[in-house]
Amino acid sequence: ENNFGTMLALFYPCFTGILSGANRADVLKDPPKHIRQGTFAAICFSFVMYVSLFILWGSVADYGFLQGTTEGIHDEVDLGRVVVANIVWNPFPYSAFIGIIIASLSQSLQCLIVAPRLLQQIARDDILGVLKPLAPLSSRGEPTRALLFTYVVAALLVLIGKLELVAPLLAMCFLVAYAFMNCSCFVLTLLKSPAWRPEWIGQRRWRVWYLFVAALGFVLCIAVMVIINPIWAAVAGFIAVCLYTFINFKMQALKWGSAVDGIRYRFAVKSLMELEARHDQCVNWRPQVLILYKINLTDELGGIKHHEILRFSAQLRKSRGFCVVACVLESDTRDAAAMKMAADQKAIIRGIMDEEGIEGFADVVVAPTWREGTNYIIQLTGIGGLIPNTVLLEWPECAAQDTQADQVKKDFMEVLQTALAANKAVLAVKGLQSIPTEIVHGTIDIWWMIHDGGFLILLSWLLSQHRIWRSCHLRVFTVAENVSEARAKGAAELLSRTLRERRLCDVDVEVILLDDALIEPYTYDWTLRVEERHRFLRELNPNAREMHLEPIPLEIDDLFNMEKHEIKSKPPSQAAESHSHNHPVFEDSQNEVNASDCRTGAEGGRRHRHGGASSSADDAPYLSASDPQPAAALAADEPDGSPASSGGVKHLLRKASSPFESIEVCQKLGQIINSRSQQAQLVVMNLPDVWGSEDKDVLNYMQYCDTLTQGLERVLFVHSTGREIFDITG
Repeated sequence: ENNFGTMLALFYPCFTGILSGANRADVLKDPPKHIRQGTFAAICFSFVMYVSLFILWGSVADYGFLQGTTEGIHDEVDLGRVVVANIVWNPFPYSAFIGIIIASLSQSLQCLIVAPRLLQQIARDDILGVLKPLAPLSSRGEPTRALLFTYVVAALLVLIGKLELVAPLLAMCFLVAYAFMNCSCFVLTLLKSPAWRPEWIGQRRWRVWYLFVAALGFVLCIAVMVIINPIWAAVAGFIAVCLYTFINFKMQALKWGSAVDGIRYRFAVKSLMELEARHDQCVNWRPQVLILYKINLTDELGGIKHHEILRFSAQLRKSRGFCVVACVLESDTRDAAAMKMAADQKAIIRGIMDEEGIEGFADVVVAPTWREGTNYIIQLTGIGGLIPNTVLLEWPECAAQDTQADQVKKDFMEVLQTALAANKAVLAVKGLQSIPTEIVHGTIDIWWMIHDGGFLILLSWLLSQHRIWRSCHLRVFTVAENVSEARAKGAAELLSRTLRERRLCDVDVEVILLDDALIEPYTYDWTLRVEERHRFLRELNPNAREMHLEPIPLEIDDLFNMEKHEIKSKPPSQAAESHSHNHPVFEDSQNEVNASDCRTGAEGGRRHRHGGASSSADDAPYLSASDPQPAAALAADEPDGSPASSGGVKHLLRKASSPFESIEVCQKLGQIINSRSQQAQLVVMNLPDVWGSEDKDVLNYMQYCDTLTQGLERVLFVHSTGREIFDITG
């Protein structure tokens, strides 16, 4: 079929010789200058020659004759011979045919000079393994094997015997090469690669010009391919994509990199810059975890694995999301040997992460002590918007005879204070050695101590999405003060219904009413934390005239504010009925909702929450685990948690000026927790605020938390920053 595409396929290979100079750059005296001059000269000369040829042919013959449809010409095989014989002037017989043969041989020899060298270079780079036998050169430095291979391929194509089949194939090969060449120029210009240095590339207008010309050249190459033959174009494109995919994979194995890596790098940098600008304005909080990991090389190399904290992180994040596993290499020197050991540890940690299926990054810091190294890690880990917002570490559990126990606790407290000062939430896991690896059944108990309610619930929900914890039911124990039992039950029903309506989880809720003294460590700096939270919410939405209620209450007062809002939003008749019952009316739910009053009575010494520093604990004795526990306090509670008598706790409240100065008060609260959650698979509990930095305060704080959770198998201590926003209103 003689159409425009066929003619274009026949003539296009004639223009492919213009890049011969670029292919022979190794023999040119001044390649940048001579390639530019020779290429443009070849383009202009070829353009004039072939355009003049078309004009001359069109001037001496009509359209039908050139197509071979003129009457009297019936032998289609000899159409070309008849046209040439009748039109071309021959000074001697068959001179035109001899000229065509010479021109064809010249082009073929030119290709035979250039193509074998290019093929030998590709084979030498070991990009395609099947071409590796063509890499060796002869004793004279000539690519003899590549030359023979090229000749065989060319001869096989010639044996096809039909020019209209060979020409489109040849044209497709050149067009694909030119399309990728233009694409490479476009990408290199876009990425501002230092390896791409055409003239005036540093000027913006010329950079735009290079981008435009390269993109236009790519589009034109694809368009010409489609015009010649759409089917052949699709096949050539498919083969080119397959080759590119394989070569790109091979280059990654060879650690060469590619232009795609440059594009990813540019997009990554741009995305990080944008994320940094909006880092503190993220509404949908998600855990970006920094894991403080302690690796034991001797055990690890001996096959003894201590991957519990990594497995727990994978369960919390389902092995997805941003994660950094950081380790401290304790060394007094920072010499080459220490750096080499740190690199080896990093490689081992990377292997452990791959083994556990954890996506993220690994890092090792060399420091004199673990405490100093973790401070470096917390401050410096991350870049742009990819900065960890959560620190995950193991709760220190030391034996009583351990001489380093106090120092370990002090190190932990300093890391805790550094993380909170850096606006990072803290997750400390107690009982890591018993973290399950198989599916468990039971409950996940959430102990909401005044603060961080929504944060605790969200973390528990994320954990319950993993297959290991999916069969566990969530229970929320909310500690409150200064409210009636009826109103507490109404708030519990409201929380249960709110979580169910948000499609977050079905939970059992129990509100436990306690004396202020029992939970004073959790009310320390109460006003300050609430004010900081509200200030942050106002910064997120400075145009809001009033503070909106959050989808999940964070503080305990938010829960009762939701209850008031629920009553106000009802019609007057229902609101009056709710007030008459002292709590709102809700539809019956299948979840268990209770309220337990564990207070000592009205005269139990209620105190208001305070926003300043508490009274000094300098004169308080250190909380020793060996202190006797009063029998009255141990027997004060019945199994349902209600008080049997008021004398025991009254005595404890009068014994110390603040509750964290008395281990008996802590044991009383711990007994309430233990009576409800001793059989739980996991207890999620918020950490109290740190009330001091002196050694005595640190040890008292750690003893308070240990006593509170004594008898529980696994505990996840949580401390939020107050900047976690959860948009689950949809």
